[in-house]
Amino acid sequence: MSTANFDKLSIVIPVGPDDNAWQHLLKELAVFGKGVQIILSACQTQSSEINLPDNALWIQSEQGRARQLNAGAKQAAGDFIWFLHADTRFSLAVIDTIQSYIKSGEQGMAYFRLKFAEDGPKQTRLNAWAANIRSRYFGLPFGDQGFIINKSVFERINGFDETVLVGEDLDFVVRLKALDIPLNELSAELITSARRYQQHGWLFTSIRHIWLTWLLTRQAKRRLVFNG
Repeated sequence: MSTANFDKLSIVIPVGPDDNAWQHLLKELAVFGKGVQIILSACQTQSSEINLPDNALWIQSEQGRARQLNAGAKQAAGDFIWFLHADTRFSLAVIDTIQSYIKSGEQGMAYFRLKFAEDGPKQTRLNAWAANIRSRYFGLPFGDQGFIINKSVFERINGFDETVLVGEDLDFVVRLKALDIPLNELSAELITSARRYQQHGWLFTSIRHIWLTWLLTRQAKRRLVFNG
């Protein structure tokens, strides 16, 4: 696998309070080589116990996912920005797929197919299937599907809306679609944790996510109309 194109890629990872899931992800990202830029956008100062590789940068931002994502994007030196959740895991297929996407020079946004880790109920396979149907046929991918976007396109729509406290990813996608910016599903899968389904119950969590998806998408469309 060549890492020649990854000097065009900046990876932004929001880090929540006392979150350490990013440490495992950082080890996995080593396969991208030294050329890729990794930005950890945290809402707290960097601990003196944390030693980062030379291509990783820790920045402190105001708390809030939209704020942290935007703060990370401002530091991005690459032509493409890949937004990753800290608990994301991936296979080698993701690496090859993202390399091909960068080579294409696509002026839009791409996302990966979703798969849940085996740390939750078996029924989460249904949730992953539904999420991939929702993304492909309704054009509504979520942030845990790893948005990768040309930096110029990101700046064109002024990034994530920092007034949106919940559902900043859906708001972002709705605005992209309103400008006819293409959304591309990539063939590889990103793996995300299913712990919340284990903690709060599969049925309750599934129903809550369906309701929130409907509500937050509706609110995003209303904001779009209101803001012209």
